[in-house]
Amino acid sequence: MASDVEKVVKLFQRRETQEAFGEWIVQLARKIHERPEDIVWFFEEMRKREGWDEKLEEFERITKDLSPEELFELAVREAENAPEIRESTEKLITDARRKIEKFRRIEEKLKRIGVI
Repeated sequence: MASDVEKVVKLFQRRETQEAFGEWIVQLARKIHERPEDIVWFFEEMRKREGWDEKLEEFERITKDLSPEELFELAVREAENAPEIRESTEKLITDARRKIEKFRRIEEKLKRIGVI
């Protein structure tokens, strides 16, 4: 699959390929009554979620044999290395809900027309 992705990336270096893909995205967006940038966002989110799933599986594999104390130490180390979040919890939850609803809405529409 990686080689297929590389081939597509090479094709995207050509202007006419970018335009053709852009036209396809616009047509798809019109068909499901969404904005083209939301379609692109959806596929970017799908890719991120696949990455998160892989990381979660790796984390579960690493931590399954750890004692509770070792898990706690690992959590503390990870928390220390995490970036600081300056927004309120309420705003973060609201934004997350909005994105999840948007993702599910677009996903349902794309499934209905057979794209995914």
